[in-house]
Order: sequence, then structure tokens, then C-alpha cells
Amino acid sequence: MIFDDIPPAPRSLAANWFWLLPRIAFALFVLAVGALLLHYDKAEKEEQRSILISDVLWLEQDLRFLMVRQEEVLGQIGLQQAASAASFEAHAKALIAGKAGLRQVAWVDAGGSIRRIYPGEIDAYVVGEARGTVPSRETGRLAKSLGKAVYSAPYPIVDNDWQFEVQVPVFQAGEIVGLVVGIYSLRQILDDSIPWWLAERYRISVTDSAGATLAARSKIAAKEDLDHYEIPFDPPGHGLSLYAVPYREPAPLAGRMLSAALVLLALLVLWSLWALRRHVQQRLAAEEALRTEYAFRKAMEDSIQIGLRARDLDGRITYVNPAFCRMVGWEAEDLVGRKPPMPYWPDELFDEMRTIHDRILAGKGPTDVFELRFKRRNGELFDVLIREAPLIDAHGRQTGWMGSLVDITERKRAEELARQQQERLQATSRL
Repeated sequence: MIFDDIPPAPRSLAANWFWLLPRIAFALFVLAVGALLLHYDKAEKEEQRSILISDVLWLEQDLRFLMVRQEEVLGQIGLQQAASAASFEAHAKALIAGKAGLRQVAWVDAGGSIRRIYPGEIDAYVVGEARGTVPSRETGRLAKSLGKAVYSAPYPIVDNDWQFEVQVPVFQAGEIVGLVVGIYSLRQILDDSIPWWLAERYRISVTDSAGATLAARSKIAAKEDLDHYEIPFDPPGHGLSLYAVPYREPAPLAGRMLSAALVLLALLVLWSLWALRRHVQQRLAAEEALRTEYAFRKAMEDSIQIGLRARDLDGRITYVNPAFCRMVGWEAEDLVGRKPPMPYWPDELFDEMRTIHDRILAGKGPTDVFELRFKRRNGELFDVLIREAPLIDAHGRQTGWMGSLVDITERKRAEELARQQQERLQATSRL
């Protein structure tokens, strides 16, 4: 048939589930994306933390090796090298040129008197209460009593720097004949010992036991809210620590691209869901309008007394309305799909019916209304007035023919009765 029954509107529960399931799926997708990003961020932070610890441990070991090596080199300056100013100065220059943070080298005899100092004066850089106490006598006594190198506590010097001493006892024939004093600048140690690649990653500083910064490799402040790592700086000890804070580095390109792709995918899914919802709503609205229109058309077709019959280009019946079925006495199921000869054609008029049928299909049928005689299922003949028109689809193509039929049997019978009465009246008047 041309017009099929439109299915009823979906139930509200089904409609609710139809929209609820995509929303649940999208929420789960967003949660999965969020969990993935959190996992990625956590893994990245753990990796950065591991690299930070590894780098700081490497730096601490490198500084430890440097300080121990410097102890050995300082201990090689004996009475013979300290005997002349030129010899001592040559050894001191070589040590300071080694880029190990050494600022001054001094020779102290067994009595505690300073015999040699290079460069400058022993307390030329000292400020505050430490002035006049360099080198530390207490550190010297401890070095002599222990027979090994001892480090002093740090003390302030000019330019907001701090320095400390290492006093190394010098033995001759089993006796301590003096002390070699190496004076280190904390800032110079960091500048000389920290490689550029490490300085680009972290702000490395030396802090005391109270957490105050005594020296730093860079003047650029790092974000204190970032992860950091602290490790004892020993030697020299005395509560000093190496404190490293990473600079905030841009996220890796691959990670940023992954995050952007996931966010874009989530937005795309959200847009697709919105577009699908809008499309379905429009479709449901169109179906509802079509359903209303169909109900209106169906009510009109059922109420009119004019029979409607549609045929395709091959002459096959594709649609009949209830009025047509009542005219011929056949059900729609018996007529739809039938090709000539039709069951409502009278046998005695078969040739005439066939001729008119073929002319209509060929487009040569009557352009105005015409009369035919049909046969009901019970064999009764009746007269119909027919008008045929081309059946055009939505694309403007002809798909068949639509005919409207009016039963004029009673009208013709009334006309015949009126004619007979008129004739009788005329005959009577002549008498």
C-alpha cells in the first residue's frame, strides 16, 4: 500500500533509557579519560621525583669525592713546600685553579701561628663575629687530637656569601708539624662543581639546620610548591644540606598532545551526543507530525463516500479506501496487489473495461469524468462516475494513477423514474 500504518510513539520508559544510556556511557568515558590523565600525571611526577633524587645523589657523591680529594691534596703540602713563600704560593695557586671552591690556602705551624697565606689576608673577607677568629683554633685543636682533617662550621663573609674551613694535619716522623688550612666559599663550590645541565633543571642551594639558605647556584627562584629533595652535605657537615628544587618545565610534547587529543575526543563525543539528541528530537517531532497528519487523513478517508483507488504504472492496485471497498463488496486485502482482470469487472463488459484500463495506463484515457459499470461481489451491477489523475511522488515522478469513484446508481435510477413520470404526465395531458 502507498500509506503504511505508522508505528506508535515509543514508550516513555524506553525513551528515558534511550537518553540515559548515552549519558552514562559519556560519563564513564569522561571518568576514564580523567583517570587516565591522573594516572599519566602521577606517573610523570613519580618519574620526575626519581630523576630528581638520582641527580641530587649524584651531586652529593661528586661533592664528597671532591672534598676528600682536596683533603689529600692539601695534606701533601709539607714543611718543605711551606718553607719558602714562592713554593707555597705555587702549590696554593694550583689548588685554587682547580675549580673546587677553594678561596684561600694557609699554613699554620705547630704552635698555631699563621706562617703562609694565599691569596690576601686570612680574614680579608670575613664579616661579623667571625672576624679575627680565622682559622678556627677549636677546629685546629680537634684536627690535631684526631690526627685527621676536620671541618669548621660555616660563617658569613662579604657579598652575602658563607665559607668554611678544612684543617688537615701534616705529619713528619710521626709528629704533627703543622696544619694546612683550606678555606672554601659555599657559593664558589656550587658554581664550580655543579654542571650546566644540572643547573638548568634545578635550583640547588646549601641550607643550614634551620632551613636558611646560605648559598645558591642560581638567583632565579623556583616554585616552592614543587617537589624538592634535601640531602646532608657532609663533608663539611655541621647541619648543612644540599637542597634541590626543580624548575617548572613545560610538559612533554607527547603528553600535551595526548591530553589535548583526549579532551578533543571527549568534546567530540559530547558534540556527537548533542547532535544525535537534536536529530532524534527532530525526527520524533516529524514522526509525531506525520502521525497526526496520517490520523487526520485516515479519518477523512473513512468519512467520505467517494471511493479512492490507486494503481501503479503496471495497473496493479496499490491502495483502496473503505468507501471503495463498500462499493465493490471486496476487502482491501483482496484487492491490493491485484492486476487485471479485476474482480469487479462485469464479464459482459470485459473488453470495454480492458480497453479503457490500457488507455488510462498509456496516458490516453479520458481527461474528464466518465461513466462505467462495475459489479459487486454479490453480482449486483452498479454505475460509477470516475475521474483519473496521475499519481506524483515527492520527487515529481509519476508512480501511477489515482482514481476517484462516485456511485451514481441511485441517482440514475431516480433520473429514470423522473423521466418515466414525466412521460406519463405528458401522455395524460394529451388525452
